[in-house]
Amino acid sequence: MKWNDDKKALLQAYLNQGLTYAEIAKKLSLSYDQIKHAIRRYSLKITDTESSLFVKPKNQLKRDDVTQLARLIGEKLYENYKVIKLQEPNPIKTKGKREEISILDISDVHIGMINEVFDSDAGKKVITYNMDIFKNELENLQRSIFEIHSILSNSYKLKELVIFVLGDLITNDRIFPEQTFEIEKCVGLQVWDGVNYFTKFFNNLLKIYEKITIVCVVGNHGRSNPTHYNEPVENNFEYFIYKTWEKQFANSKRINVVVPSTRRYIYKILNWRHLIEHGDSMRGTTDSYIEKQIKDLRINVGGFDVFHYGHFHKLKEREISDKVIVKQNGCWILKDDYGFRKFKNYSIPKQSFFGCNAKRAETWSYKLDLRNI
Repeated sequence: MKWNDDKKALLQAYLNQGLTYAEIAKKLSLSYDQIKHAIRRYSLKITDTESSLFVKPKNQLKRDDVTQLARLIGEKLYENYKVIKLQEPNPIKTKGKREEISILDISDVHIGMINEVFDSDAGKKVITYNMDIFKNELENLQRSIFEIHSILSNSYKLKELVIFVLGDLITNDRIFPEQTFEIEKCVGLQVWDGVNYFTKFFNNLLKIYEKITIVCVVGNHGRSNPTHYNEPVENNFEYFIYKTWEKQFANSKRINVVVPSTRRYIYKILNWRHLIEHGDSMRGTTDSYIEKQIKDLRINVGGFDVFHYGHFHKLKEREISDKVIVKQNGCWILKDDYGFRKFKNYSIPKQSFFGCNAKRAETWSYKLDLRNI
């Protein structure tokens, strides 16, 4: 699009009023990216001296001060958390003889998000994701695991479950200017929902598993500032969720929560090394480019047998040579509008669930569809 002097002046005026990029885009009937690029191209800045609200104060907090403050807030939340009183159920006995370990990947839940897309059949926008849909999908996930366990337990002894939490449990309202248009609750409430709903979910799974291990890494939507690679993991809002789970189950003999202080982590199951991360460190969307990065990762990080990541909102399995199984996990959002704009695919809410034993890194595998179908 061409920007003449009048349009530039109008854009500058909206900036001086303190409008966000998303608000300006709506007023000018343009996209968020068009506004952002125009402001950069023409080096536009707030020039109205009366707009002191939008001018950085002289005594602005330094990054180290903000980092320390965020960590102190997290520590206070952790110290004052009151453990939810739960009764651990007795697990059912399995009939199978060959021992297997179940593995569940959870990622890109985006608690608090509202997603709307145009439905050609209805001729209008429809909501495909919100808190009510999340709750329903969590119930569907639990039901699916119970059904699969019931079927497989006739052949296998399924006593142990490992859950890899791969980040982006929450949506956050602090990281993008346009985020306020697609959430229904602030990040603080998203955090407590993440603690509450998944605490009960984990405890319910004790009805079929004798032991559960939960290993967690943070995603990019939990960050406390735009440059999240420069902040400690301990400042990520999802880290607060994980540490609270750790405290919740600290006295449990059957649930163990592992919370690394790194964004990437290797966890060993039987003879197999599982590398987990969120996946936002990878660039591009083409299969060949992503697979090249995974090969480079194996060389740089060291040997691993299974690689788990999310971020791309599409469940997909890859094979890197005959030695590495790659589990790209899906998301919880049907037809994610933001994901379509970024990754060029409409998402289906699916999560990965599979098993392993001492001889094989993967024995059985399911793609759990969280919809009511």
